[in-house]
Amino acid sequence: MPRTAWPILGPKAHALRILVTSLMLSMPIGTASFAGPGHSGDEGHSHDAPAAKSSQSPRVVATSEAYQLVGILKANQLTIHLDREKDNAPVTAATIEVSINDKTVTAEPKADGTYAVLVESLIQPGENVLEFSIKEGETFDLLGGTLATPVARSEHRSHGIASLSSWLTHPMPAGWAILASGVMLIAGVLVGGLFSRHATLGVMALATALSITIAADPARAGPGHSGDEGHSHGPEASEGASDSPRRLSDGSVFLPKPTQRLIEVRTQYVTPETVRRAIRLPGRVIANPHRIAIVQSIVDGRMAPVNGRFAHVGQHVRSGEVLGYVKPVLAEIDRSDFEQTAGRLDQEIALAENRVSQFKRFATFPAERIRTAEIELENLVRRRATLAERKAVNEPLIAPIDGVIIAAQAAIGQVVSPKDVLFQIVEPRVYWIEALAHESIDISKLGAAQAMAHDAEPAELKFVASSPALTQHATSIKFELTSNRAGFDIGRQVTVLVESGKEMTGIVVPRAAVVQAPNGQYVVFRHVEPERFDPKPVRFVEVDGSRVLLTAGVEPGEKIAVQSATLINQIR
Repeated sequence: MPRTAWPILGPKAHALRILVTSLMLSMPIGTASFAGPGHSGDEGHSHDAPAAKSSQSPRVVATSEAYQLVGILKANQLTIHLDREKDNAPVTAATIEVSINDKTVTAEPKADGTYAVLVESLIQPGENVLEFSIKEGETFDLLGGTLATPVARSEHRSHGIASLSSWLTHPMPAGWAILASGVMLIAGVLVGGLFSRHATLGVMALATALSITIAADPARAGPGHSGDEGHSHGPEASEGASDSPRRLSDGSVFLPKPTQRLIEVRTQYVTPETVRRAIRLPGRVIANPHRIAIVQSIVDGRMAPVNGRFAHVGQHVRSGEVLGYVKPVLAEIDRSDFEQTAGRLDQEIALAENRVSQFKRFATFPAERIRTAEIELENLVRRRATLAERKAVNEPLIAPIDGVIIAAQAAIGQVVSPKDVLFQIVEPRVYWIEALAHESIDISKLGAAQAMAHDAEPAELKFVASSPALTQHATSIKFELTSNRAGFDIGRQVTVLVESGKEMTGIVVPRAAVVQAPNGQYVVFRHVEPERFDPKPVRFVEVDGSRVLLTAGVEPGEKIAVQSATLINQIR
């Protein structure tokens, strides 16, 4: 049968067929490419800059019923953080002896509340067993833990069988693959020229195997590049975790002891308590009606200062202190009456003086009549003097109580009348809170109450009374501030939390322990390990201004972060 596939016959033609076949089978070799600096074989991911190293320092952790201990190794120094187990408060006045590989040293206290041990000649590569002897006053405790340090890697490779095994198990570099392909190509040509055409099958099989092997070797990238999808696996890749606070993959928070000291994290073992639920009422601060006074004039007149000045708002005054004067000013009709009265008195005085003079001139008048005329004259003189004094003397404005002036409506030259309130004084020691209950509540069942303001500590309240008449469609309830608290000024709007209703049993924690997670859930942070906090969703009801009662999510005996939970929640 004629050979149509290979029309050219002879040894030369046979060698040419082998050459073409080898070239076709060696095409995958050409696909193995080199990526120079600044290029990569992935999809749009650049690896020019090495990935940042992030390594966690070696640690030793030990706990007991009394203490938590975390030792961090850096620069041949073991820094020891010792905290109390129950509340995570730092222990700064203890004596710590550390036993490392049968050698005992005493930790040196530092100014920041930690303890330091130089371990350059004590720590060995690998796992080191440490024992800590702690003495604080009359308390003694013994803790133990393991400190794992990295083992140095050898840079020399063994030869012989190991080298051969490494060569066989690793892909061939692209340069050597091209060189081997060329050698096989030349060998195929020679074999095809020296032997029969049946050798073509062997050459084709060998070239095919070589091409598949080389094609399976991925493209070699230059320094700082990789052929995968955007992930670097070179020496620049991240190794281990970091010493920085971070959110772990399971949602918990890794919070190193140095950071816990910085943000003052405190914890608490929770136990069930019985409390009464509190209701919220809007309220405002008002003056105590028994400790407030107003100053008014009893005559019409013009204001006059005391020594050139009036009492001002915010000034502390004493009972009986003069705040100002009112110079009487008479109206036209009053002035006319005054002048008429003064004229009549002057006339009566003149007649009385004349009568007394005549009685004394004649001896026929008895002494009793003369004395009566003299008394009438003296009375008229006193009445005239009183009338003149009343017109000229200023009325003093006197403070009736000790306190602080909260309102002053006085100015030089101001004309006032008896109905004008010129000064208002309040005693600042005790204020009242007026709360409005828009719902029907049983006043007889009201319990402890607190007043809360935005930037002030909660203040304890004492129930005083409630009004039987509605105010703004609500029942007005009066409370008394049991102590003078900063931030509660008269007129300020506050929130009143007052216990009402049945008692409830549950876990009571500070309000600051409950925070809102990014997904909107309310959570608390359980202290599961010395440096790990686990968020746990909870439900709660408010007890008072500073506490809440957890109705679900936390079991008795668990340890909860009750201070700085908001800062823990912000760690990502």
